Amino acid sequence: MNILDKSYKANIDELKNKVITGQTENIGWRIQQISKISRLLDENKKEIIKALFIDLGKSEIEALSEILLIKEEISLTKKNLRSWMRPKKVKTPIYLFPSFSKLIYEPLGCVLILGPYNYPLLYLLKPLVNIFSSGNTAVIKPSEKCPSVSKLIKKLTDKYFQKDILLTIEGDYKESIKLVEQNFDHIFFTGSTETGKSIMKSASTNLTPLTLELSGTNPVIIFKNANLEIAAKRIVWGKFFNSGQSCMAPNHIFVEKEIENQLIKELKKFITIFYGENPIISKNLSKLQKKQFSITSELLKRYKKEKRILFGGTCSKKRMKISPTILKVKLQDKNIIQKELFSSLLPVIGIDNKDSALKKINQTSKPLAIYIFGGNKKIHDHISKVTSSGTVCINDVMLPVLIPNLPFGGVGESGMGKFHGEEGFKNFSNQKSITYKGFLFDLDLRYPPYEKVMNIIKFIFKI
Repeated sequence: MNILDKSYKANIDELKNKVITGQTENIGWRIQQISKISRLLDENKKEIIKALFIDLGKSEIEALSEILLIKEEISLTKKNLRSWMRPKKVKTPIYLFPSFSKLIYEPLGCVLILGPYNYPLLYLLKPLVNIFSSGNTAVIKPSEKCPSVSKLIKKLTDKYFQKDILLTIEGDYKESIKLVEQNFDHIFFTGSTETGKSIMKSASTNLTPLTLELSGTNPVIIFKNANLEIAAKRIVWGKFFNSGQSCMAPNHIFVEKEIENQLIKELKKFITIFYGENPIISKNLSKLQKKQFSITSELLKRYKKEKRILFGGTCSKKRMKISPTILKVKLQDKNIIQKELFSSLLPVIGIDNKDSALKKINQTSKPLAIYIFGGNKKIHDHISKVTSSGTVCINDVMLPVLIPNLPFGGVGESGMGKFHGEEGFKNFSNQKSITYKGFLFDLDLRYPPYEKVMNIIKFIFKI
């Protein structure tokens, strides 16, 4: 099947037909497709790592992390898929006796995945595992901002999959718009909130349901009793992994003023340990995407002028890198606190108490994650109750991404819908209710005339 020879509709219809005709119902078919993803990764590791380096300057460990997280999802799914697929019994009221109810999970049909540039492999193939586990077919569109990865994914998916199971389409954002306008059964998108809103608007024409993994203004709150050395170490790792181009990366730090200087000292220490005296030349620091480099460079100019750069701030347009940078930020600075930085900038905001941080968090869009270091169980429970976010993580960062059993997703402007593991299976399934009633009893009370049943109702409810 050549995409140039047929309309999108014809291609999508063929993919849907695979599902409609029941060819994807069997667990064997589903495991087979998931296993193909695993083989694709195992047999082409070197090519994948090379492509990720060319497009994004990713180190080998960063590239391998994308592969390993997909493999982990595959392993979990293979182990549990049979139990996930099993129909679930549902209690039926006694007055409907003899009858029973159950819940079954049926495939949706054909799902569109629009991949991001920051994790161009992970956020195409990981949701694809969930999609295949649910018995669906798919169309995937890699990010045009990663041409080497996009070309490789197209080559490999065409090799490992039949085009009535998985179709890969390359192209720019115009191609993405055309695809969103088609009659898919579900759309999975990872990217910015603004683009997510646009996709949601276009998808509404066909009432296509969506899973949106969007921007995250993920705040960190640090209390006096936190282990500042370990806290700084974990924050530096999470923030500057992939140069901050992660939806779960810590966005800014709220820290009690008493320990602010000590924290900054520890942050500087670990930046130097991880990336050296000149991070620009470090092989462990990824490139920034062109647009992000431009936005971040402009922000840096402003903070240099205001003398609020505490550490870092070095730029290299040739390498498309900006060194890990610590900024001194005021609580009132909405422009930096209320937006996802998606870069190697780390603002630090001194606070008098947790309430000032919580007030600021609740004034912004709901984050994908809130990170807490120190405090106690009472404080942790309080913050979890009075804020809304996709996840709360205590004494570490990024963990929810690494735990396949945990549902992953945002809330409000940070996203909608969940994936990972069983939640991913359910997300791409239609939960269909089935009811059955026998012929043994057939009470006349349910049928007109209703005088007799009305007398009973009046007696019971004292009407």
